[in-house]
Order: sequence, then C-alpha cells, then structure tokens
Amino acid sequence: MLLHDVSQTALAGAVLTLGLVMLLEIRSFARLRRMVDINLSRVFEQLELLRAESRQMLEAQAEAALRAPPVAAPAKPVPLERQTLERPLAAPPTLERPAVESTALDFVVAPPIDTNAYRNATTLAAHGVKPEEIAARSGLPAGEARLLASLAAARARRDEAAQAAEAASGARA
Repeated sequence: MLLHDVSQTALAGAVLTLGLVMLLEIRSFARLRRMVDINLSRVFEQLELLRAESRQMLEAQAEAALRAPPVAAPAKPVPLERQTLERPLAAPPTLERPAVESTALDFVVAPPIDTNAYRNATTLAAHGVKPEEIAARSGLPAGEARLLASLAAARARRDEAAQAAEAASGARA
C-alpha cells in the first residue's frame, strides 16, 4: 500500500511538472510573438519613413528639373556620373508652379549611392554610432541611417542572446 502511494505521488509530481513546463512554454511563445510584432512594426515604421523621404526627394528633383533650362547636347558624350554631379539635385521650393510643364524628362532618377557608403554606414552602425551621425558621415538619407542603426542593434541583441544561450548550455554540460 505504501508503494502504491509513493508511485501515485511521483506520478502526480511528474504531471504537475509537465503542466508547469507547458505553461512556461506557452508564456515564452506569447512573449516571443509580442517581441516579433514590436520589431516588425518598427521595421515597417522605418520603411514608411524611407518611402516618405524618397517621395519628397523625387518631388523636389522633379520640381528642379521643371525649373532648369534645357541643356544643349554636349559635343562629346559625358559620362553619366559627371552628368548627375553637374546637374542640381534640388532647388529651393517656390510657391509658384510653372504653367507649362516640360516633357524633356519622363522620370527622375536619383544618382546612385556609392556602395562604400553603405559599407561604412553599416560599420558605423555596428559600432553603435547614432543615426544622425551615420547620415552625416556617409551621405545616406536619414531614414536609411535609422534603418541601418536599428538592424545593427537587433543583430547585437540576437548575438547576445545566442552567446547567453551557448553559455547556459555549456554550464549545464
């Protein structure tokens, strides 16, 4: 009879422990989902800021292109890089809109950003530099600098969590 009571108590303890573990796992999944939702909303917020900045920049370039006088064709071909550097990217906004719009440009293309600027900005973000300083040093738009900084911070948090998990598994072994 005593053996039966001990085995029932052990079984009840095992069921209780399993229930507790399942409850903790459910709580952990809920917390993980909440963190993913928060980080995903931050990413979409950054993308929306980038989209708004890009739209403003394209509108400013379109207005500048409409105000710029037509350029005569050069005698010899000029490389595309020199054309984009010589042409003003944005002009100060005015209240007047031209009555007749020019059809010289069907679309406005922003000049390409040097890939070294992205590498430098990523390195600065990994070292914890503020987004404003990243934008100033690398010449990237502020939204892209903020996005790079938030991605670098997320990578650092992920690496810290991985190291903590690795240290915990090493301590158990």
